[in-house]
Amino acid sequence: MSARIGEALRELEQDMTGLRLSPAAEVRARGRARSRRRAAVLAGVAAVTVTGGAATMATLSGPATPMPAAGGAATSSAACQADPPVRLDVVFRPGAGAPQIGEVDHRIGQARGDTGLRCGGRTVAARPDSDGRVVLSVLLAQGEDPAPIRAAVEKLPGVERVVTAGG
Repeated sequence: MSARIGEALRELEQDMTGLRLSPAAEVRARGRARSRRRAAVLAGVAAVTVTGGAATMATLSGPATPMPAAGGAATSSAACQADPPVRLDVVFRPGAGAPQIGEVDHRIGQARGDTGLRCGGRTVAARPDSDGRVVLSVLLAQGEDPAPIRAAVEKLPGVERVVTAGG
C-alpha cells in the first residue's frame, strides 16, 4: 500500500473517532417530516395553479353562455360523453409508483388540450386490475380521437400497455 493511501486512511480514522451517528428511527422520522412538508407545498402550488388556470380560462373564454332550459336542447356535457362511452385504459407495470402515474396523468391532460377542461375532468379512476397492476382510466369525449393520448403515454416509464375499451 502506498504511503499516501496509508496516511489518508489514518486521517480518516482520526476524523471518524468522534463522529456520532443518529439512530435509524430518528433519520426516518426526519425523512417523513420532510416528505410531508414537500407534499403540503406541492398541494398548495397545485391549488394555486388550478385556481389561476380556471380564472384565466374563464376570462379568455368570454361571457358565460346561458344553459338551456330543462327539456330543451342537449347540454354541453352531453357532447362530452360518447354513446356508448369510450374509455382509454393505461395499464402500468407492477411496481409503478405515484411519480409515473402522475406523469402519465399530466401527459394525458396535455394531449387532450381543452377537451379535458371542457368536459369537466379527465380521469375516471385509478384502480388495480385482477393482476394487481394499476389502471388509469380516461373517459373520452364524443368523437375524441384516442390516438394522440395513446402516442403521448404508451412509451413512458412504467406503462405496460394502453387499451381502448367500449364504443
